[in-house]
Amino acid sequence: MPTRGKILAAALLVAAALPAAVGAQIAAPKLVEEGEDQGADEAPPPRGPIRAEPPPLPPQRPPARTSRSSPSAPVDPAPPIAPALPGSAPAPAATPAPGAVVLPLPAPPPPPTTAADLARRIVPVQASYPKLMALWSERRTALREADPIRAETAEKGLLAARNDLAIANLFTLAAVEVREARRALASNLPAEAVAHARTAVELAPDLPDAHLALARARFAEAPGKTGAALASLGEAVAAAAREPHTVRAFYGDLSSAAFGALLVAAIAIIALLLVRRLRLFLHDFHHLPLLRGTAYVQASFLALVLLGVPVAFGLGPVAAVGVALVAIWLYLDLAERVVATAALLALVAIPWGAGAAARATAWTGSLAEVVHDLEYGAVSDAEAAGIAARFRDAPAPPAVWAALGRHHKRRGALDEALRFYGLAAAADPRAAELQVNIANVLFLKDDLEGAKAAYLAATDRAGGDVIVLGAAHYDLSKLYLRTTDMTQSAAAREKAEREAGEFLKRYGSDEDFSANRYLVDVPVPDEKIGALAATDGTPQALAAWVQNWVAGSLPRAAWPWAPLALVATLWALGLAGPPLRPARACERCGGAACRRCDAAAGELCGQCVNVFVHKGLVDARDRLRKEAQVRRHRQLVNVATRILSIVGGGAAQVFHGAATKGALLLLATLFTGFVIWFWRGIMPPPQPSPYVLVGKVLVAAPVGLALWALAIRDAFRRTQ
Repeated sequence: MPTRGKILAAALLVAAALPAAVGAQIAAPKLVEEGEDQGADEAPPPRGPIRAEPPPLPPQRPPARTSRSSPSAPVDPAPPIAPALPGSAPAPAATPAPGAVVLPLPAPPPPPTTAADLARRIVPVQASYPKLMALWSERRTALREADPIRAETAEKGLLAARNDLAIANLFTLAAVEVREARRALASNLPAEAVAHARTAVELAPDLPDAHLALARARFAEAPGKTGAALASLGEAVAAAAREPHTVRAFYGDLSSAAFGALLVAAIAIIALLLVRRLRLFLHDFHHLPLLRGTAYVQASFLALVLLGVPVAFGLGPVAAVGVALVAIWLYLDLAERVVATAALLALVAIPWGAGAAARATAWTGSLAEVVHDLEYGAVSDAEAAGIAARFRDAPAPPAVWAALGRHHKRRGALDEALRFYGLAAAADPRAAELQVNIANVLFLKDDLEGAKAAYLAATDRAGGDVIVLGAAHYDLSKLYLRTTDMTQSAAAREKAEREAGEFLKRYGSDEDFSANRYLVDVPVPDEKIGALAATDGTPQALAAWVQNWVAGSLPRAAWPWAPLALVATLWALGLAGPPLRPARACERCGGAACRRCDAAAGELCGQCVNVFVHKGLVDARDRLRKEAQVRRHRQLVNVATRILSIVGGGAAQVFHGAATKGALLLLATLFTGFVIWFWRGIMPPPQPSPYVLVGKVLVAAPVGLALWALAIRDAFRRTQ
């Protein structure tokens, strides 16, 4: 067989070479001469033909190479020489023995030339906003042409460019991906919907709609695995809590619904109390000195005219409510007076509350939105130039200059960044976060001494701001690492981790040496950005408009002192009520139990006393007539209460005598009703979410229906 033949041939070759090898190891003895002791233990080179031998094992030492000589001449062995490395310079060595082969020795590695060579160089910004948008267009084109490999490559490049430019959110691009995820779900493609939703989350982690779309897509892909979908829902709530567009729009909707409910409830409560006690007011109005001789109908008509004057002349809700309270105040019990006072004070406070709500919720279209987009959004260079041009001839808030400086720093324009940072520092010299950002720019420009001074200035001015302290110490540790001050670098890094570990974990990196990741900037604080939302005068204008509507023609100098003085006067009038002997509502027929008309009247009117207390004083026909009147009154009150419970929820309780409970039910029911009415939002964000809009209705509608049903049930129980 071929294998046996090969083995036999190899054995013959070994047998033929064995005598030569044995002969090569036998040599005549010779004297050891001076200079030959280094190779005394080495074997002489073999004689005969050169054959290939296997390489020696690692622990063994390879034999030294010697020059070939005649058999009779003595052989001088050469000392062992290390092989030379490629590109190395020869080093001085000892004088070789005569006849030895001399090979060059490698030179030792050169020491580092500068301290910066001990650390990696920071990679400058490579991406740009036009390149980012070009990658987005490339990805869209690849998806349209059904080229998934090209689309994936463009997506990776897009996310890398976003990371290089330190853009926190690409809201517009993420909104497009959310829309594509909805279309994929509508086409019964859950896997594609999940892919689009994941891309939306990566493009804009602070967009709640992206997380909601991912939750919906995951649930559609795997209905039995709800863990991932619930996790996405939790992330959506967290994103909504930290994104000002969503948070402020939500608060704006709630405050608008609250003020609408408060306004309507206050007017409705006073109107219901007026209707409840109007009969008593008309009776006592007839007893006024100037009207005692007139007919009851004429006096009643005059009273109604006086009550309607504020409405007829458009004097405003406060004037109308004030006149109504003056008319019925003496006929109210303590709970009704407290509720009426709260209603009047709510009307007085609505203008102030509207201004405060506007300051807390205004965002879209404000300067705060501009600064926030500069800090966390994707603002193009042309848009940034337009923002700077707006304040070319007018002073700008320091937050605007600081945001523009950070925008240019993230784009790699360090000189422009320093210029804007200088404007911000001149307007706000005590801003510690500016010193950190200025130091980072100086660091990138290799001005290490200037950067160190700015970092130390930031720590001196930070006070108790742990974010500024943590960022300053973190970047200072990178500077010490650059200058090989390892002990100081470790100490600064330890301080930074203690002060702002979570912040640094989110924005810092030790492996990413790009300019916008290796060093940590401090964005403009949220409180400084939020303060810019009210600088355009919108809250003041809104408060003035609401005040004009509520106060009507009341002089501005008398606001709000005139309504407050009216409240104080009414409570003082209540203390003087018993001497004025106002009429009381009869418990039987609801008529006026007036002591001026009948000195014996108390809880019941005189007729009811004669019919139901002093029996036998009136004939049967009059008694039957009075009993029918009592039944009609009770039936009228019950029907009116039930109708009001169906129409107005807690309005029935206010009309029936439970003023406190009715006011609370009415306010809560109206609030849910206004939430549903304003379901589209008063100040919607730039990318409104249909999930949030539908969610508001799904939450407010059941709550409102429950309150409405509770009010109806309580009203029907009262009127059984």
